[in-house]
Amino acid sequence: MQIKKYFYKTADFFNEDKKARYIKETLDNRNSYMNEVFYKLYKKEIESFKTTGKTALLYIAGACEHHSTSRNFNLTIDGAMPVKSQLGYIASKTAKRIGNISYLSINANACASSLYAIKEARELLSQGFDDVIIYGEEWVEEVELKLFKQLNIDLVCSDGFFILQLTKECEKPQAHIGDISWIWNEDRSPFEVTKDGYKKAMEYFKIYNIDMIKMHGSGTEQNTAAEDEAINELFGNIDRIEYKSKIGHSQGVSAGVELCKLIDEYQNKSVLLNASGLGNFYGSCYVRL
Repeated sequence: MQIKKYFYKTADFFNEDKKARYIKETLDNRNSYMNEVFYKLYKKEIESFKTTGKTALLYIAGACEHHSTSRNFNLTIDGAMPVKSQLGYIASKTAKRIGNISYLSINANACASSLYAIKEARELLSQGFDDVIIYGEEWVEEVELKLFKQLNIDLVCSDGFFILQLTKECEKPQAHIGDISWIWNEDRSPFEVTKDGYKKAMEYFKIYNIDMIKMHGSGTEQNTAAEDEAINELFGNIDRIEYKSKIGHSQGVSAGVELCKLIDEYQNKSVLLNASGLGNFYGSCYVRL
């Protein structure tokens, strides 16, 4: 499976009081619909992903709050209706804007959603689709910040946006995606990742010649320690990189955004891309840059 085209935006403004990172150009529109704000900002780029073959769209969903108008469902604002808080409506509108979509799937917001979407894309391409477009959008909400604070999880949440176009073969691929592992691990509780979960997801890839591992690296000490231990036991002193300490944790879109950054920053590397979600989902993906 090859990456034919991609586009992404990462957070570029840090709010120290809230301990959150934002895409600066969205700051004046945070009471509007997230989906509409991103479309207005990146309309040209989004519309460039139109395809002519049999195409699937996998929508990585942010929390419903992102799609609510002014958070009070005021029907007088731009004629908006509360129905826009429904993820199915948002995903369908996104599919219509891209056009030529014959299959639509929604992946609810969890930290490993992007990696699971890549897995689903691989399966769809093997079933006869010509292209799969993964579309992910996320921005920081007060409810998210309060949730992690309440759980005593020291996490820097962030905005993120990406689009990936995947196909079986193309003339000038941006990267090649190989095998993908995805496991459910019965850990002690959600939000508490363990070494065993990462090991189960990564151990298959010992057969590969891996140059570097892109850690999930949630930004919490417990996650980093568990992931580091798993990597050390399986791959020894291998090179590794994490992005969340620089750009924050963009929840469900994080693996997609970070894959795009890898393509921008590295060439001729074999990378193992890690992700985990809610402490129980773990995935790893082989990427040749």
